[in-house]
Parts: sequence; structure tokens; C-alpha cells
Amino acid sequence: MAPRGLCTLLCVMFLVGTLSAAFAQDANTKKPRDPPVGSLSKFNPTTMHYEPVTSDKAYTYYRIKVNLNETFFDTYTPDPKEPHLVSVVISGDVFDNSTGIKVGTFDSTSLTTLARANNELQYMGTFAVELGPNGDDAIFIMNALDRANFNQEPTDFEMAIVGGTGRYKGATGESIHSGTEVTQPGNVYVAEVAVPRFKRF
Repeated sequence: MAPRGLCTLLCVMFLVGTLSAAFAQDANTKKPRDPPVGSLSKFNPTTMHYEPVTSDKAYTYYRIKVNLNETFFDTYTPDPKEPHLVSVVISGDVFDNSTGIKVGTFDSTSLTTLARANNELQYMGTFAVELGPNGDDAIFIMNALDRANFNQEPTDFEMAIVGGTGRYKGATGESIHSGTEVTQPGNVYVAEVAVPRFKRF
């Protein structure tokens, strides 16, 4: 093949590859949808992974139902006599809600401002839920609450899924909590996760 023809062929191949990547990225910009109503990801104890409930051209979808059980809790209060600002660090284990199997660990940090003597507060926190056989498949969650009372009322709230690593790289969605305790066995977290199928790396 003549050098000019070879150059033309290489240019065409490069153009096709670039367009394919662009189309894949474009497909990935579509807004994710919710998993089918009633569907739930099953935990596979052999692979130590949750199975997706469905997928489309752009996303793989999970609905994961777990309990968080704290094993470490620590607080920092700048002025113990006036506990209006409290920093909290929590870590512990994650259990599959359906089987009771330990599926990972979690870490949480939060900053709480007590608004009134009746324990109403403003709260901002982050969660990292580490799943998978090596703990490398993490889901990152953020939430903010205003005028909540953790001590006297059931605590139901929604949190934003803002990213992930490994199997959940690029994750988006939300997690819903219900129960009277945030990190005790009586709580339930249901995470609806959409993971982009196209990865840059």
C-alpha cells in the first residue's frame, strides 16, 4: 500500500475510534432511570458482589438493601458546657438485609449544630460504604438534615449518592434510610444506584 493510502486508512480508523468514544460518552449523558419497582439486588456470597437488577445502554442499576451496625463512635465538642457544635466519626459493619451476611464496612463523618434544647439540629454528613471481596467497591453518600430530632422520633431521610469506586465507579442515585437509629441494627438503608456502563479508564 502506498504511504499516502496508508496515511488515509490510519486517519479513517482514528476518526471511527473517536466517533465511537463520543457516541459512548453521549449515551452515558442520558439521565438514569429508577430500577423496576419492587426489584432488589441479591447478594452473591460466592463472588461477594450484589447482582444488578437491570441495565440499559447507558447504566447498570442496583437496588441494595443493607443495615449499618457501628463498631466505633467518637465525638468532638469544642465546649462541653455548650454542646452546640459536635463533630462525629462513626465506623462499623454493613450487613445484607435479606440474609444477615456481612457484606462490607462503612465510615462516616458528620458535623452537627444543635439548634434548640429539644435536640432539634442541623446535620451534614458523608458516608463511605465499602463493599466487594476486597472492600474496593465503594459507594459515597452525602446528606443534610434540618430540624431533625434523632433521640425521640423515627428518622426517615434521603441521601444523595455522589460517586463510587470499582464496581460502582461514577455511581449516582439516592439512598433512603428508615428506622429509629442511624447506625444500629434496627435501621434499614435502601440505595438505588445507577452506574455508568462507559468508563474513561
